[in-house]
Amino acid sequence: MVQDRIYLPGLNRLRAIAALCVILAHLSEQLVEKGLFKRNYFGHFGGYSVTIFFTLSGFLITYLLLKEIEFQSKIDVKKFYIRRILRIWPLYFLFIFLIAIVMNFKMPNTIWYYIFILPNIPFAIHLSGKALTTIPLLIHYWSLGVEEQFYAFWPWLIKFSSKIKRTIIIFCVAYFGLKICLSILHAPIVWQSILLHTRFCCLGIGGVGACVYFENNSILAFIKNRIVEFSAWLLVILFLMNQIRVFSIVNNEIISILVVILIINQIYNPKTIIYLENRCFDYLGKISYGLYIYNPLIIYFLNFYLFDVNCKNVYIKSMLIIVTTFSLVILVSHISYFYFEKHFLKIKHRFATVESCSSKLNPLEIQRA
Repeated sequence: MVQDRIYLPGLNRLRAIAALCVILAHLSEQLVEKGLFKRNYFGHFGGYSVTIFFTLSGFLITYLLLKEIEFQSKIDVKKFYIRRILRIWPLYFLFIFLIAIVMNFKMPNTIWYYIFILPNIPFAIHLSGKALTTIPLLIHYWSLGVEEQFYAFWPWLIKFSSKIKRTIIIFCVAYFGLKICLSILHAPIVWQSILLHTRFCCLGIGGVGACVYFENNSILAFIKNRIVEFSAWLLVILFLMNQIRVFSIVNNEIISILVVILIINQIYNPKTIIYLENRCFDYLGKISYGLYIYNPLIIYFLNFYLFDVNCKNVYIKSMLIIVTTFSLVILVSHISYFYFEKHFLKIKHRFATVESCSSKLNPLEIQRA
């Protein structure tokens, strides 16, 4: 027996915004390299948008697990893993295969990190300044590794917790505290980098938000205050534009808290300042996984065929590149979702106990998380 699908407005649309910001960040890097942009105006969009993804995933996964406990008094961990595998792995490994073709199957030894869902390890080690070869067209896979590793232990944490919200808060505080301790004690930079970029705390903060919403906590009245919501939107935008600088070790946790405020206002506040329910964001949210996965490869190919087009007007050329890139990424992601991913989503549905629909317009569509 499967409970009626749960619809949480706004989540799919926030995911769409984050995916578009990631594409813009990746594209901006190329525009700077080609001299079309004087500086990378959107450089911080990528990392912070991934934090938005993490917070959304932590919120939705935790909320669905809480509903599963409410519905059948337990969590079926086996079915949980099957659902995660069917949603993430098909496109994950398809894209690795495509990159192998592009590279004539001459892959570095670090490919095994990607195959065994550990791409965040070479990513973090590389950023720490140590010599470890990353795969350029798979660099963005680091975030998928973090999510999959989080999913590996999260249902067990929820399953065996008598007081779930308190357990998640303790987990977040402990993880954040460990990051601080490693920094203060001047631990090897590699370990600091791995812990910094494995953002379990951001996913956990999303989980805390899910608990607050699930239990209809009194703090919801404060969260849906218009000043609080407006402040959250403003601060997120300022972070994205790199107009706010705190400390790198805490920036992403701050953004996660702000995103939780935005999530709860979307699903709980009937008078939310920015209502994201529209067909455009609905559509982009459905194909957002593809938008995130395919965009580096599309940009890579356009680098050969479009970036060197002879056009004297820099602004027209930049706009042509941006419009073409977004159009192609959306087209490829559309084909991927409707002709590849949906086959696995249909199978995924068979293992659902509690399911969420991503669209009020089409309740048969299943959320990524």
